[in-house]
This record gives sequence, C-alpha cells and structure tokens, in this order.
Amino acid sequence: MFENIGGKIRTLARLIFLIGVVLSGIAMISIWITGGGSSGMGGFSVFLYGLLAGALGCLCSWVSALFTYGFGKLIEDTEAVRHNTEDTQYHADALRRMGEERRRDQKQAAEG
Repeated sequence: MFENIGGKIRTLARLIFLIGVVLSGIAMISIWITGGGSSGMGGFSVFLYGLLAGALGCLCSWVSALFTYGFGKLIEDTEAVRHNTEDTQYHADALRRMGEERRRDQKQAAEG
C-alpha cells in the first residue's frame, strides 16, 4: 500500500488533471446549452463565458496537477538519494573494516 508512493502520487496527479479537464468541458457545454440561465445574456456572451469557464477549469487542473506531480517526483528522487546514500555508507563501512583488519594483520606480523 505504501510502496512506490511517489509513483502513486504522480498517477493521482494525472487522474486529477483528466477529471478536471472532463469536468471543465462539461461545465462549458452546460453553460452553452442552458444559455446562461436567467441572466439574459446574449448568444455571443454565453459562448465566451462557456469558453472562459472551460479554459480556466483546464488551466486550474493543469496547475494543480503540476504541483501534485512535482511532489510525487520529489518523493521518488528523495528515495533514490537515500538509497544511494545508504549504498555508499555500506561500502564505506566495508572499506573501513577492511582497512582496520589490514592494519591489525600488519601489526601482528610486525610483532610476531
């Protein structure tokens, strides 16, 4: 459930974007179909308001998806850095142990 959380957040960002675009399209079409409701707007004004609603909805979906996707990517990259750091630390510890053993062996050979 909590494995690959960065990838899941990035998938969620794509889903949010797609849902936002679809809902914006539905809002745009519903404004066009209803003709602006009881506001008494003209045909061209209704067209512009519908187009504006669709465009702003898509823009907001895109911007929110960018932030969400970026957060997921940041988590993935942080996990990769942590993995590389742990790997480097493991090798550094192994080299330190090898050096200590080598010095101990040299010291015993010199004494013996």
